[in-house]
Amino acid sequence: MPSFRFEVIAGGQSNMIKEDLASVDLASPRAVELAKGAASTASPDADHSGSRVKVYDAAGYLIATVNFSDVFGGGPLGQTEPLNEEPGVKRSG
Repeated sequence: MPSFRFEVIAGGQSNMIKEDLASVDLASPRAVELAKGAASTASPDADHSGSRVKVYDAAGYLIATVNFSDVFGGGPLGQTEPLNEEPGVKRSG
């Protein structure tokens, strides 16, 4: 099973979660679930404008970013932003 690293950035804090998933197609939906979970534990009036979940593959490449605003702000559920970084750039971690 492929391994993924999810970086949940919310409330000025970053939390890394490692998980094995059956396929890469399940990584973005899992990131949406993590965003919902992080938002549900936050204060109801918390500002999530800068909150996001970044998804990295086993090699450390950024493969998706899910913004909390896409999940909760009226955008299509699970919509991911285009990468603002060069594709194929390895990230530390």
